[in-house]
Amino acid sequence: MDPNLLEVNTKIQNALGHLKRELSSIRAGRANPLLLEEIPVIAYGGRMKMLEVGTISAPQNTLLTVQVWDPSIVRDVEKAIMEANLGLNPSIDGNTVRVPIPPLTAERREEFVKLVHQKGEQAKVEVRQIRAEAKDQIEQAKENSEFGEDEMHRRLELLQKLVDQAGAAVDEQVKIKETDLRQV
Repeated sequence: MDPNLLEVNTKIQNALGHLKRELSSIRAGRANPLLLEEIPVIAYGGRMKMLEVGTISAPQNTLLTVQVWDPSIVRDVEKAIMEANLGLNPSIDGNTVRVPIPPLTAERREEFVKLVHQKGEQAKVEVRQIRAEAKDQIEQAKENSEFGEDEMHRRLELLQKLVDQAGAAVDEQVKIKETDLRQV
């Protein structure tokens, strides 16, 4: 694979990784530490991710805990979780913020399924943008006589294969998350 397509593949893999993180932050009724990791906490005069201020764990299927390293920001962590709009009500227990995970209603599950499909579509749009940029680069290189017509078509075919694989990977991730959300 030529260097340009390796770079494209890296960008596509980054987009897929981003989708995976986005989907993991959507709760499916079970405690998952990934649900809290990316929540921004206003502390020390700046914004930090939850995983940068404490240890997040799931001691039970219906409970998450954040063991906050600095006792002075425990209230900031609690406030950040409440403002994250995840429908969670944290409580403070010493240096630990306890976050019970309530069961999802059928209506909320359907809202999350729609959100999962939106995130999947956003990932596909991102992959298509990557394809468009790469296609322009390949066509520009051909115009600059870096290679011939046959090589351009070969590279465009390889590019399309990468995009098709990425689309299938997005569909698979969305399907897995949707199945997870629909399980009661």
